[in-house]
Amino acid sequence: MARKSLALELYVNADDSTDRRYQDQMREQDITPVATDPSLPRFTLLVGPSPFSMPRGWEFFLTSPYEGATYIATVLHNAGYPVRIVDVRYDLDPLRSAYDQIVGQTDVLGVCTFEDNFPFCQELMAKVKEAEPDVPIICGGSLVTSVPHVFMKETACDIAVISEGEITILELMESYASGRWNNDLPKIKGICYRDAEGNNKRTPARGQMMDLDSLPRMRLDLWPQAKSPMGLQPQIISSYSRGCKMDCSFCYRTTPQVRAKSPEKMDRDMAWLKSQYNIDFSFFVDLTFSSHRGQTLEMCEVIKDHDIRWTCLTRCADMDAPRANAMRDSGCDIILYGVESLGKEVLREARKGSSENLTIRAMNTTFDAGVRFGALLIVGLPNESEESLGHMVEFAETYNHVTRVKYLSAMPGTTVYQQSVASGMIRSEVDHLNWLSIEQALHEDEFLNVSGLPEQVCRDAYKRVYDAYQPGPVMDFKHYPENFQYFHPQPDDGQERSTSYAGTEWRSRWSSAAGPLVPNSHRYTLDKCAAPEVAAAGSSTMESGAKRMEREALVSVQ
Repeated sequence: MARKSLALELYVNADDSTDRRYQDQMREQDITPVATDPSLPRFTLLVGPSPFSMPRGWEFFLTSPYEGATYIATVLHNAGYPVRIVDVRYDLDPLRSAYDQIVGQTDVLGVCTFEDNFPFCQELMAKVKEAEPDVPIICGGSLVTSVPHVFMKETACDIAVISEGEITILELMESYASGRWNNDLPKIKGICYRDAEGNNKRTPARGQMMDLDSLPRMRLDLWPQAKSPMGLQPQIISSYSRGCKMDCSFCYRTTPQVRAKSPEKMDRDMAWLKSQYNIDFSFFVDLTFSSHRGQTLEMCEVIKDHDIRWTCLTRCADMDAPRANAMRDSGCDIILYGVESLGKEVLREARKGSSENLTIRAMNTTFDAGVRFGALLIVGLPNESEESLGHMVEFAETYNHVTRVKYLSAMPGTTVYQQSVASGMIRSEVDHLNWLSIEQALHEDEFLNVSGLPEQVCRDAYKRVYDAYQPGPVMDFKHYPENFQYFHPQPDDGQERSTSYAGTEWRSRWSSAAGPLVPNSHRYTLDKCAAPEVAAAGSSTMESGAKRMEREALVSVQ
């Protein structure tokens, strides 16, 4: 049996009597929600900022309600809890905004964690605890799942929920509302918590749900955007499955085991989203949408009945003409492929299970079906050479089919991360988590140079691939936040396939957009969070956004 690279507790199944009881409860309360009970504890779910940018035509992804937070809020709402979502992703001062919306207004605080929001979470939780020490703080999401030991040691987090959270949050809140936490926490699976003496404890793993059909229909109206003058945007983020059959060295998955909804459940969910929220576009964030041919064809038949456009993520090895044609017929605009690199040794080291031949075959199959091919590329993977990187750049410039490029990130919990910690490239886990909060997915970003290539070679390749971007699927997006930032106007339209899709000058005003960096992000640049030689290899030739923030702050003081 192949050795699993992620924490072993992620490969457990949630299938005991308690798990089944809460899954049955979710099903029943989805059909007949419990009326909100003001006597139950008020629950606030906080969605914090991310510096991540998206290319032109993909901005909707940054602002859309997303599944993780929506499902947690929905299951609590359906169970009768007074629940609300506080979303400060694009506030100019998200720390102050979040604090003002939390203190004095909730009984329990839930915090969504991402790989790039650790310092925000740490600082906010400290301020909330100082003001209201008796308000419990529950953290969930990908980052706390990958490094719960860091959160329990370095933050004011009271409970860290590992992996999926729907069952666990229901069990936690039922126990809390009944005043039983002191007795129950040691028996609630899938958490880290502090005991009465303040010691960190960990319970047995809960694992993944066996049956995704127990999930409720998403209540997007719980998001504050639903109450704004513009209302909810018609583009959503959804999925029919969780997990991934692959084990790439650079990719972290909170749910590595593959689970899927039934076609009947998918049909009910799509009908609900269409009728309640008038959606017209979905980004299906399944890690490998077309992994199983028969299942893919079934899901495409379901999607086709709901008259939407959509996009998805998949692997080059998991595409053929029947799947591509079915995806086209059901409204697929563009299929995003994890190409990452074309180098044979790079792909082998990354455990991609792919090759340049598979990439070319998938590209031609996609083009033949009349669907756009979106390549996702990484600059700076281990074993990359100047020759292989140059070949990838030529590939990008020849076809102009790139959707995203980014420098390799050592994401917590991954093989690359573990290797970087062991080698000393990562000075400390906290330093690294702080530094990740300034990564904007722009070519001027600082990066960990694990490839050993000259910094300028990596940056030049990144810029050329970035300039080879094609338009995203939603060029007429209308829900831009007031505080969005815009980057790198580009007068070059690319090939005719781009202008025929998006018109001329489609990126003349900006190539990427994002929310603003959190104030004082300059504290976390690589020269402050890594060894000098690491900073010199990945941050010496360009000024990152956080460095620019620091320079501008010094100028304003002078």
